Amino acid sequence: MQNKNIAVFFDCENISATFVSSIFEELAKYGEVIIRQAFKDWGSSANKNWNQNLIEEFAIEPIQVFSSKSGKNSSDLRVQRAVIETINKNVVDTIALVSSDSDFRDLAMYIRANGFDSFGFGESKTPLSLRNAYSTFIQLPLKKSYEKNKDTEIIKFLKEAIKNTKGESEDCLVSQVRSYLKNKNSSYNPKNLGANTWG
Repeated sequence: MQNKNIAVFFDCENISATFVSSIFEELAKYGEVIIRQAFKDWGSSANKNWNQNLIEEFAIEPIQVFSSKSGKNSSDLRVQRAVIETINKNVVDTIALVSSDSDFRDLAMYIRANGFDSFGFGESKTPLSLRNAYSTFIQLPLKKSYEKNKDTEIIKFLKEAIKNTKGESEDCLVSQVRSYLKNKNSSYNPKNLGANTWG
């Protein structure tokens, strides 16, 4: 458990409301979520799962974004504005973006460059360029248990991490392996494999 102050921003046009509960459960392991905002055209019939009951249950502030006539995703710009305003207030340590939209790549990089932890939550369709822009990327839906994976890539990157962090006595700490993997690729996260820790 950590004691961070967290802001979370939901791109409702790009992510399912069914993930909300598990996202808050995950964020609770890192600290308190003190800013909770969700962006969409609340008068639209699209994405009906994002509704008043959900907003009230999780105490999320609904931010109205009117649909653009040009067909562009208006909520992206509004999310960016909200994140920059939050960074300028300097009341949080961590900013979480919930979206699979590649347009948030530069925003995720901007968050990190300003000294904040940037958490990304997105589905399997989230492009690698966005995943790697975060400090930590967690794939949705969250896996509840470890699944044996025949893909040798997992063993390969764990071996590489051990090789690059072991000391003269040929051993290394799991914490060093974790830091190495996180620094190399934000998708190298035990949560994405259904485990809580690398241990």
